[in-house]
Amino acid sequence: MSTKEKRNSPKYNQVLRTAEELFMRYGIRRVTVEEICRTANVSKMTFYKFFKNKGDLAHKIIISLYDEGQETFDRIMQQDIPFAEKMNQVIQFKLEYGKRFSKEFFQDIFGFSPEIRAIVMERSQQGIQQILEIFKQAQQRGEIRKDLNLKFVAYMLDNLLELREDPRMLALFPDTYELVREWMNYFFYGIMGKSDQDNAG
Repeated sequence: MSTKEKRNSPKYNQVLRTAEELFMRYGIRRVTVEEICRTANVSKMTFYKFFKNKGDLAHKIIISLYDEGQETFDRIMQQDIPFAEKMNQVIQFKLEYGKRFSKEFFQDIFGFSPEIRAIVMERSQQGIQQILEIFKQAQQRGEIRKDLNLKFVAYMLDNLLELREDPRMLALFPDTYELVREWMNYFFYGIMGKSDQDNAG
């Protein structure tokens, strides 16, 4: 069966949606193929018609999530609005996105399999390069701090990638929403210049 035929199949998409909901709530490890099939109301034969195994399904879901996030990010950045407003919309989008992920899912995307970890790291690095180029252009236009050291930003972003896998860091927050909120506040607001009120003080 071709990729196009799979994507056009209602049962294929039902399995994807069901698995995504279960993975995000309970993590990849805890959810079984049997549970996915039972919840999606499909047979195991149908499942294996579309996917090699649970890891193959999880891989496809994670790629889909990254593609969805990238499309939204690009759409925000292409708007003809002030840069600060774009950053605010990015933050709000990331916060809403973070509500969908449990800690278990967050941990499993790094530890479930080398293949899934590899795609997460690859997409993360691509995202870092994109945001650095956006910041560079915004800095040239005077939209963010002129004294912002982009090499430092790149270093901090690389460190955030490593921290995502640190269980001590995850233990600091009750859920992924609070974790993402803290990251967004720490990172994005630090790139903007001082407000008029700050300068007045």
